[in-house]
Amino acid sequence: MQRLFVILRSAGLLALLVVGGVWAWRHTQSNARFAVRHIEVEGAVHTPQAALELATSRFVGRNLFQIDIDRMQRDLGRLGWVRSIHVEKSLPDTLRIRITERQPVALVRTSDRLLYVDVEGAAFAELSPAAGDDDLPLICDAQGPELIRSVKLLNALRQSDREIYSRISEVWPIPPHGFALYDRELKAVVYANAEDISSKYRRLHAVLHAENRPDIEYADLRFADRVIVKSTDSIPSGSEGSGGVGNTIATARSLAALRDDARRHHVQN
Repeated sequence: MQRLFVILRSAGLLALLVVGGVWAWRHTQSNARFAVRHIEVEGAVHTPQAALELATSRFVGRNLFQIDIDRMQRDLGRLGWVRSIHVEKSLPDTLRIRITERQPVALVRTSDRLLYVDVEGAAFAELSPAAGDDDLPLICDAQGPELIRSVKLLNALRQSDREIYSRISEVWPIPPHGFALYDRELKAVVYANAEDISSKYRRLHAVLHAENRPDIEYADLRFADRVIVKSTDSIPSGSEGSGGVGNTIATARSLAALRDDARRHHVQN
């Protein structure tokens, strides 16, 4: 008899716990006290405020316990500047959002737009006066693997050789391993491979210094044992060097004006 009483008492306590749990769950799911009233956002420096408000406003008034965090992260992840998101629920009525933004390392031209590109090769947002950094290198005629390869080169230079990185205004990838780089100080195209680019660039500076820094049409650093420099008094044909030296030089010279026009257009708008 005593054993039966113990069993019944345990069953009664279990039933109370279940009922209490169900009541508490229903209470949190329906109580207006847990409706979202505050959304706090950290880390959004360049992400447009209007876009953030549009993406988060749909969650205002919803029950805090019914909000799908994964969906919220997906919605905010569609905003160009957003690289990653962390969302926390804070009782009774607050959502805290911490955003990590993308860091641009270059610009890329697509049609009539200039877009920021991050270290992963993602073109994520248009050049804007609010975000600035319009002096970033411009990657031309590149997409997919060639865009990623160009970004890797620029990011490596940015981390290891800021001096050379600051001199480069345009980049054209030349498959499979080469690049054409427009040097803003030399006002000339420099052909190079990613390997040993810093040391070879310094050899080029030494050559130009020895020649009293003459004006050049282009320089080619892709050879293991020499630096080739073409001075302005001997303009190369389009068949020399990479197979399109003349075309690349002409493009580089006209691109600066096009780049400035495009940037002025973006700033005005």
